[in-house]
Amino acid sequence: MRPTDPPAWLSRLGRSGWLVTGVLVGAAALVVGLSLVLAILAPVLIVLVVAAALQPLVGGLRRRGVPPTLAALAGALLVPALLILIAVLVVHTVSTAGATWTGVTADAGRQLHSVLGADPLDTLLGSQEWRSALLGVGSAVLSSAALAAQAAIGVLLGAFVLYYLFKDGPAGVAHLDRRLPLRPGLAREMLDSAALRLRRYVLGTTVVAAMDTLVITVGAVALGLPLIGMIALITFVAAYVPYVGAWVSAIFAVVVALGAGGVTAAVWMLVIVLVTQNVLEGVLRPYVFGKALDLHPVAILAVTIAGGALAGLVGVLLAPPLAAIAVSWRAMLRDG
Repeated sequence: MRPTDPPAWLSRLGRSGWLVTGVLVGAAALVVGLSLVLAILAPVLIVLVVAAALQPLVGGLRRRGVPPTLAALAGALLVPALLILIAVLVVHTVSTAGATWTGVTADAGRQLHSVLGADPLDTLLGSQEWRSALLGVGSAVLSSAALAAQAAIGVLLGAFVLYYLFKDGPAGVAHLDRRLPLRPGLAREMLDSAALRLRRYVLGTTVVAAMDTLVITVGAVALGLPLIGMIALITFVAAYVPYVGAWVSAIFAVVVALGAGGVTAAVWMLVIVLVTQNVLEGVLRPYVFGKALDLHPVAILAVTIAGGALAGLVGVLLAPPLAAIAVSWRAMLRDG
């Protein structure tokens, strides 16, 4: 060893440091890349989930002699029709229970006044910054209206894409099967496997939503609350929206309990909601999705957390089925 050469241990330490730095930089680049890709592809992935869930219906119509164009149109229009039906049910429920809802919210305001010692609305209006606060509320309303308009446009575009997926999907799958450098039929098997796991994922989400609705509705009945139908409907529909849906349904149920039964009923309702959405759902969701997607519940929990860290709500929604598809495709490619 020449006198100018560094010690061997220092050379090894330097190489290890560069290796660790490269791994960290590569991992960070991968995380950023996945976040960007998921954010861009999220609408497409959601449409594919819906297409996979509705494909058996479209296929059944075709087998019964319905022309492919009409069968595809029926499948594409089903999602907007369901959304309109849900909106009509919500409006009908609110309109028929309007007087009860008004009384409940008024009682909830009085309960808050007795607990806080002041009416929150009067306190807001009496403050020096009430105009700014009201402007903020107005801005939030306008933003919500803009989001609703964007959602409506997105639903229409999604229905348009669904129509062509249902109409030309079989021909597209056959084309891929011929073009990809795989054994004949493997591409079709891989796409069928992916569609099956997406359908199972939708079914698993429905099972979890039904469990939430059942437990929270039974708790509301036991507490003697009004607006049971609204509580059940909002809880079930909101369960399909990760995190945000849980907050919306919980706040609604607790406000109804506060207005109808006072602080004690609101506390009990809050406990029921927290236990249902955190303890029971935390146990049931990984188990149901693990069975539906052929993954271990711990793996479901891990990929859900990773998906949320990478892409927020969309990542939470799509990470489990995408992980299951990746595992199944790896096995199918390995087996040839």
